Amino acid sequence: MKRRKVTGLLAAALAIVMSSSALAGCGEKEAASTGTSAQSASKEATKETSAENDAAEKKTETASADGDTLEDLDKDQGYVIGFTDNYDGNTLHQQQERYFQELADQMKELGIISDYTMTVANKDVATQVSQIENFIMMGCDAIIVDPTSATGLDGAIEEAKAAGIEVIVFNDGPVSSSDCYQLNVDCVTNFGYLTEWCCEKLGGKGNVLVVRGIAGTAYDDLAYQGITEALAKYPDMNIVGEVYGEWTSTTTQTQISAILPSLPKVDLVCGESGDAYGAAMAFESAGLEIPLIYGGNRGEFLNWWMKASEEDGYETISGVATPWFSAAALYLAIDILDGKEVPQYMYYPMDLITQDDLHKFEGIDNSEVATSEHDLAWVRSELETQDEVANKPDLVK
Repeated sequence: MKRRKVTGLLAAALAIVMSSSALAGCGEKEAASTGTSAQSASKEATKETSAENDAAEKKTETASADGDTLEDLDKDQGYVIGFTDNYDGNTLHQQQERYFQELADQMKELGIISDYTMTVANKDVATQVSQIENFIMMGCDAIIVDPTSATGLDGAIEEAKAAGIEVIVFNDGPVSSSDCYQLNVDCVTNFGYLTEWCCEKLGGKGNVLVVRGIAGTAYDDLAYQGITEALAKYPDMNIVGEVYGEWTSTTTQTQISAILPSLPKVDLVCGESGDAYGAAMAFESAGLEIPLIYGGNRGEFLNWWMKASEEDGYETISGVATPWFSAAALYLAIDILDGKEVPQYMYYPMDLITQDDLHKFEGIDNSEVATSEHDLAWVRSELETQDEVANKPDLVK
């Protein structure tokens, strides 16, 4: 897999922007970031110098001064946007749909877009292909896709391109089509980082239960790759079981509860986000010691973690690429339609929550995902400046 280079300056800029952004459902709380690097999600990515901070602040100020706000977008185009989500069976997808709708409503009120349509494919590839084809017949100017499949949408995306429609894929990619823009998540690095952090905390020795996402998605494949590659660096970390939690607490709890009686003592649970609380509840319900579990920034897990930390000194880490990326995808779609230069392949950063950050999330609702919200200036300075050649997924034809 190709790796992308991201400088310390970008890591610093992300930390600055995220520290000032609003956390959905949590007032002034903020999340830290590991940065967008596919090569350096290590501790080095979070180091910042005063010079880098000053440069990042000037960069953001310059972007805003250049008219990079929602109100500055061209209001005479009347674009029509279609959005198809993979599914909405967990809090992250529900929240990303809300972010998309909120921004789309603002754009419609300002006249940037004339209309938009949201659909959900419910994890069915044929349904999503049909939805994309319907958007084509509707004459949409751009179609935003959270994909159900890495390869099954290629024909529909090709049809859209032939019709002159821009397609922007985000979150559950990458997809193999070269006929679209892609805003992906660097699952290999993100989940590798979380897994290595936990292995180090355990002294490099222990039994591991892996909780996967939805079978057949590129996101699951790459997250699993990140987890297993990290574990391979520690010969005494042994995978003793695997389940598919589908990125939800309820399914995860059910699946782990079914397999627990057959497992030896579990020291670490490695998931793909959305599953951490369900994993904790499975062990708790079985009357077993709760192992080290890293989180995916869900409110239910953060609230459990705060309580466990206070009562038992439980320590862990949490991170995920957060649901504001749906709004970022919409901003990108408008810039693409407006003729701005946008890289074809981009990566969205992970928000990282450490033990020291945990207190900032007191009061978060169980149904929320701790999220750094951004704006058009951030999209242009942190996403649209990325290197599309370095970011091109190996999967792309």
